[in-house]
Amino acid sequence: MKKLVFLSLLFLISCLSEERNVNKEGKNGFINLKQHSFQTEPFVALFGEWKFYWNTAPTQIVERETDTNIQLPNHWNGYPMDYGKLPGFGHASFRMKVQLPDDLQETLALTVHEQDTSYAIYIDGKYYGGSGTPASNTVQFVPMVRSTIVVLPQKPNITIDLYVANYVHRKGGIWNDIVLSPYTKAESRLTKHKINETILSAIFAFVGIFFLVMYFYNRDGKQTLGIFLFSFAVLLRTISTGERIILEFVDMPYWLLLRLEYLSWYWSAPLLYHYFYTIFPGDFSKKVGNLFYGLSLILTFGLLLPPVYFTETASIYPIAFVLNGLFVLFYLFRSYKNKRMESKPLLFGISLILVGATNDVLHAEAIIHTTYIAPSTVVIFVFLQVFTFGRIVRQNIIKTLEFAEEQKQFSSSFSRFVPTEFLYHLGKDDIRQVDLGDQVQKRMTVLFADIRSFTEFSETLTPKENFDFLNSYLQRVGPIIRHNHGFIDKFIGDAVMALFPYNINDAVKAAVEMQEAIRVYNIHRAKCGYIPIEVGIGIHTGNLTLGILGEHKRMEGTVISDAVNLASRIEGITKLFSARIVISAETFIEASESLGFHYRLLDRVNIKGKTESVFVVEVLDGYEPEKASRLIASKDDYTLALDAYRREDFEEAMNAFSALLDQNPDDSVSRLFCDRCKEALERQKLESGHS
Repeated sequence: MKKLVFLSLLFLISCLSEERNVNKEGKNGFINLKQHSFQTEPFVALFGEWKFYWNTAPTQIVERETDTNIQLPNHWNGYPMDYGKLPGFGHASFRMKVQLPDDLQETLALTVHEQDTSYAIYIDGKYYGGSGTPASNTVQFVPMVRSTIVVLPQKPNITIDLYVANYVHRKGGIWNDIVLSPYTKAESRLTKHKINETILSAIFAFVGIFFLVMYFYNRDGKQTLGIFLFSFAVLLRTISTGERIILEFVDMPYWLLLRLEYLSWYWSAPLLYHYFYTIFPGDFSKKVGNLFYGLSLILTFGLLLPPVYFTETASIYPIAFVLNGLFVLFYLFRSYKNKRMESKPLLFGISLILVGATNDVLHAEAIIHTTYIAPSTVVIFVFLQVFTFGRIVRQNIIKTLEFAEEQKQFSSSFSRFVPTEFLYHLGKDDIRQVDLGDQVQKRMTVLFADIRSFTEFSETLTPKENFDFLNSYLQRVGPIIRHNHGFIDKFIGDAVMALFPYNINDAVKAAVEMQEAIRVYNIHRAKCGYIPIEVGIGIHTGNLTLGILGEHKRMEGTVISDAVNLASRIEGITKLFSARIVISAETFIEASESLGFHYRLLDRVNIKGKTESVFVVEVLDGYEPEKASRLIASKDDYTLALDAYRREDFEEAMNAFSALLDQNPDDSVSRLFCDRCKEALERQKLESGHS
């Protein structure tokens, strides 16, 4: 806690550290700075007696020995004149003659901060700049409160006239220091002020958003919403007071800027009380909080009135503001006595805020002349909140991460049984959302892969060897399917059923890569003394239904469709032709433009369960590269031979297929058609002999 206090105070000092003003008191409208060194003391506040000319513009001034003097900085409200006390509304000129060093090397500048509620700067009778448009009437008058830096002429004697007008605020006059300094120093200081306020605003915005996000993640944590609302109120206060950095980004009229300033002021106190009430509801009084809420609500409605009325609350509301802080301090001390968690740093933080708020109110009322420090104290307070809830948040994060890791492991475990892609296409995010009867219709490409003669092959193995072999095989083909945007729906013994929901070419590419992986696997098996394996792959595209099948105590994801049955039958056709990859004509036609592989038409074949025969196509890329190249090179001759076969010119077809076999003796498809031609010719001879 001691380290935290030390760091907080160090931060506050660093935020406020700057070269302070040196007050040089003027007498009867004159200040002698002839012996002053602007190198050792660069900032000089033109304090003291200024010549005062009520309802007079600088160009109308006629100096007399009986001219009125007024002590600045100060408001002119209530200032006694011969004809009575001055009101807040009106216009006036302030004059100060300054004697400067003869050997002055620096270029001097005059810095005038915000004044109520518009001003113009005249040097030796010439207009140099200002904020808003001061005038003698409300028609020409334009209110605005901003800081201004003007470069002074390099002369040993100058006359400074400040022309101030106010017709909107309850108070008028000069309530901020008029500072004389080297131009580079003045510009650097003003820039630093704006940077500091921008940084503070960014901090409040970030903290507010951070706690708002925390609230949306945990609606039970009301204190996070409380610190967001308080940070937002202070953010509005920061950008609408001081250097009013909001004007750097938005061209905002004075009437709106003033109401934004008062709105943030009215609500910062009750929101702070509400924040502590959400943390320690047992120690804070809800009735007291509602009282301050009601007061702020009434004052907010008062902002609908002209500024001259609602600005009067600036003399009254500070009492309520301080009273609110005292209540917070009292109840927070009660929490500390009751040993509530983390009440000690909060007590320190609210004490800092009270000090900062008191300073700012007194400075705004021109009772003291310091600078705004409340935003800096609030930054420390917010930092304390981060510290206060840091451990709680850390514990929650640790629990959340542990829970997330458990959920991840849970999902990962289930995804081994029910693919996440299956759930995705079913419209579910989580396995827990699945219910019996959930189903959806999709058009997908189905791939069936089956090991040839596995039954006879498995009889030579022990049960353990069977499992080891299948797992070794599936470990090689499974990743290929996923890599090509498919997913495995189920294992049926040694067979694999996979679905490809996006692109037909994905399924064909996966089949080609699977055959390549099997060839590599067979090389490994040969080295170990095992016999090689062959796998037939059938592919078909069609509409299918994904859904959850079973009963309430035992469910599984499955696919039901004629397309699935047909893909399985096409895989069986690979045995008939001794082919590696066979696809249906429907798949071939849909992918004809994008199919990036070599193919050849096989034949129309009868499918069990189908009344009509089905055309099938062989993908040649599934063979060894040398064999595939030979088959591709003779594809045109094969097409002519198949055409003759389909025209039932069996003699021509047999000669053509025989020629193909001479080139490619291992072309099992050509051998099958050649045998069919021989059988057809023998049948024709027998039939002609009987005739």
